[in-house]
Amino acid sequence: MSLKIMVTDDEPKTTHLMRSLATPLGHTVLPFGDYQAAGQRGETQRFDVAFVGMRLPELNGLELAHRIRNSKPNRETIIVMLSATNDVGTLRRAFGEGADLVVTKPISADRLRRMLLALDLPDWKGKRHAARLPLFTEVNCTWKGRQFPLRSLNISESGMLLQPAIDAEVGQEVALEFKIAEFDASLNESARIIRKEGTRQLAVEFIRLAPENQNAIHLYVTGHLEGPRRRESLKLGPRRLFST
Repeated sequence: MSLKIMVTDDEPKTTHLMRSLATPLGHTVLPFGDYQAAGQRGETQRFDVAFVGMRLPELNGLELAHRIRNSKPNRETIIVMLSATNDVGTLRRAFGEGADLVVTKPISADRLRRMLLALDLPDWKGKRHAARLPLFTEVNCTWKGRQFPLRSLNISESGMLLQPAIDAEVGQEVALEFKIAEFDASLNESARIIRKEGTRQLAVEFIRLAPENQNAIHLYVTGHLEGPRRRESLKLGPRRLFST
C-alpha cells in the first residue's frame, strides 16, 4: 500500500531522511517548512500519515496537529509528533491535540524504517492495540500489599503475559512496575487478571493506561513489527492475545 505522508519540521534532515526511506517503499512524501501552509493543505487534502515537529517553545506543531485532526479529510489520519523532549506534560498535551504517537528526536533511520513498515499494514490504527511482541523484563507485582517478583513474556497495548502465576484469582486487580529499557521508560500501571494457567503463567489486561505509558508500549511494538511476523501478530483474536 502506498502512503501519502506529510512532513512538517524545522529541521531539513527530517525531510531528507523520510524521503530516503519512504520513496523506495513506494510512498509519497510532501514536505512543509511552513506550519501555516501545512495547516491549509491539511484542511483540503487527505494524508495517511502526518509527521509533525513540535518546535518548542512556540508549540506550532501542537496547533498544527489540532488543525489536522479536526479537518474533515484527516480525522482518521495517523499523526506522529516529533519532540525534542520526553517531558510527560508535553506528551500528554500532544495526545490531547490529536497525536497518535510521540517520537523523541533524534529519530534513527532504522527506527523510522520499521515504523513505516508497521504503518503500512492494512488498518494498522485499528488493530495495533492487539499487536503482541515479546518483552522479557522483570515485573514487580503488588497484590493486597504483598509484592511478587515476576517476569514478562510479551506485551501489547492491551496487556501482558507474566510468569509465574500468583495466588490472586481471575478478575482481581494488581499493580505492576516494570521497565522498557529500549526507551528508558519506567511504567507503573494497574491491571486485571484475565487468565491463569495453574502456577505457570497469568495474563493481565491494563486498566486505563497513562498516555505516556501507552506511547512507550506503542513505540516498542511499532519498532519491532517486521516481516511476516508483523501480519501474524496483528491477526490475533482476544483468546490468542496472551498465548505463548
